[in-house]
Amino acid sequence: MRPGFLAVGATVLLLGVAAPAQEEERPKIFLEKKIFADTSEGKKNFYEVHTVMEGESFWRILNRKNPVFPAEYASLLREFKRANPAVADPGKLKPGQEILLPSLASFPRIPPGLEGKAAAHRVVKGDNLTKLLKRQGVSRGDLPRYLEAVKEINESVRDVDRIFAGTTILLPTAAYYEQPQEAPSVTASEEAPAVALSRDVPPEPVPAVADSAKPEAQIRAPSAPQASAPVMQTSKEHAKTERAKKEEAALPVPRPPYRGLLTDILAGLGEKLADRGTLYLPVPSGGEVILNLEDFPVARFTNGTQALIDFRGSLPQNIRSLITETWKNYRVVSLEGTRDAGEILHRLLQASGYHSVKGGISRPLVIGVGVSVTLPADWVVLRTPRSLLSGEVILIKEVPEKPSGDLGAVLLYADRVGIRVLPFAIDPSALEGFLVGIDDTTGADAPQRMAVPPGGLAALDFALDYMGIPKKEGERLKIGGKADAFQLIVQPERTFETGGRRYVADTGKMSPALRTLVRDSGFTVFPVPKDEPGREIFRRMLKEAGISSETRRDFLISGGEKEGHSVRVTGEFVTSKEWLENRKVREVVFFGGRVHSATRTLMRALGVEIIEW
Repeated sequence: MRPGFLAVGATVLLLGVAAPAQEEERPKIFLEKKIFADTSEGKKNFYEVHTVMEGESFWRILNRKNPVFPAEYASLLREFKRANPAVADPGKLKPGQEILLPSLASFPRIPPGLEGKAAAHRVVKGDNLTKLLKRQGVSRGDLPRYLEAVKEINESVRDVDRIFAGTTILLPTAAYYEQPQEAPSVTASEEAPAVALSRDVPPEPVPAVADSAKPEAQIRAPSAPQASAPVMQTSKEHAKTERAKKEEAALPVPRPPYRGLLTDILAGLGEKLADRGTLYLPVPSGGEVILNLEDFPVARFTNGTQALIDFRGSLPQNIRSLITETWKNYRVVSLEGTRDAGEILHRLLQASGYHSVKGGISRPLVIGVGVSVTLPADWVVLRTPRSLLSGEVILIKEVPEKPSGDLGAVLLYADRVGIRVLPFAIDPSALEGFLVGIDDTTGADAPQRMAVPPGGLAALDFALDYMGIPKKEGERLKIGGKADAFQLIVQPERTFETGGRRYVADTGKMSPALRTLVRDSGFTVFPVPKDEPGREIFRRMLKEAGISSETRRDFLISGGEKEGHSVRVTGEFVTSKEWLENRKVREVVFFGGRVHSATRTLMRALGVEIIEW
């Protein structure tokens, strides 16, 4: 592993979400374009983006996608309202409206204690319980107790003669009435023998290996060989072996390709690679398989899977079969015939026993809405079925040895929002690779949050300060009539100058006559209604200051198809090049929503100034 790699223990890049990120909701994490995860109040929920069609309601959409139990209605409705605060009535949706549907993956489908004892059924027109139970093999004599069980496990069923089309019910299976049986005890003779590592053993004869560059594996017979022993060696075989060893000693053994990369990736995943000492695998019928771990390292995964790596395919087929048939948690990963880093990693990950290992290039992970970061990866790893719900998503991604500043900023951003990324680089000429360290040059503190106040003078003051326009509060102005027929002293709440014009702010306190006098005296009245959103006040100030802007949707501000990432923003963008040059930024965008501290840090690293409004 290269010096300077950002790692503590077995973590890579992901050093834990920073404290500020724990106090604010993370950006939504899309696992695909239509599905995303949202963490709120310490709970992980998943939603599907759905565009409403004519005649659809929340319940109709949900029931069409998955059977929904009546007991789930309240919790699903609560999640729907939380995710869609703008929807007043879930029963009255507008065609074309985009809504977030709670995923049923977040809810238990079968009540605890009924797993395997009941099956879900969606009632259709013409169904009745007697017919449904007979269809699954219930005899006429057993019907009464099965009908009673239906009422027991379905709160919504009060009358067994009345079930309603479109609802989902649970039907008891034969297992519902089965008594739990004790698992048969397993005798010691039936269990796979314990595996030992690196104990002292007397030297034993070793069979010769045809290829002198290939490592050795042997089956050692017990001291008193029986007819059932897997291998029995003679003195003649011993002599051949010794000659082969002497010939082999004269030849240097080449280092297996990408061995260091495998070690780094496993460490980044939090797994261990045993590559020192000797592995002893006792054979139940007698004898043991002896493997040199330097030649046949073992990847030890936390789920119990043991992946024995055969770099050159030198492990005889009979030994491979013996290992995998005797120890069910062992996998033999043959890397014979491949010198491609991607294929080597793919074979190891497929043998890991993880819940899911999928390619993440065609279906990249997307973080955030409005400000969305797309991060393609070679593999998206979910260790367990619960990884999706707990947010333990791991990306393994090939990057250049020295990633660009923008890519590095995106990788650090993923780290800050809780996505573990293992960026690796390869050197094909050396047949080796390593994890890439990313230097954080943005500083420990997130940029200060800039947000336009909801409205009123506070919004005007924010706009003036941001644009660098001096303002005066309570300035006394002398206003006179024609030919100095009279003089009037007024004290407006704010006065300022921009674009060669003088402005007076009016929050609605000026009478129409006074506004006319002010205009006649050379001032421009800038109205600040109390009910006008701060965004609109800011937008009008941009126009008065001569700063041009335009609305852009999913505008690419960094990356692209060949860059290994993309960052897109939807908002109001300043288009005045002079203004951008003066502020020394790539873009200025006014964003309609709350911006996460990690997102602000990313924007700063990309040279983008982002203001909430």
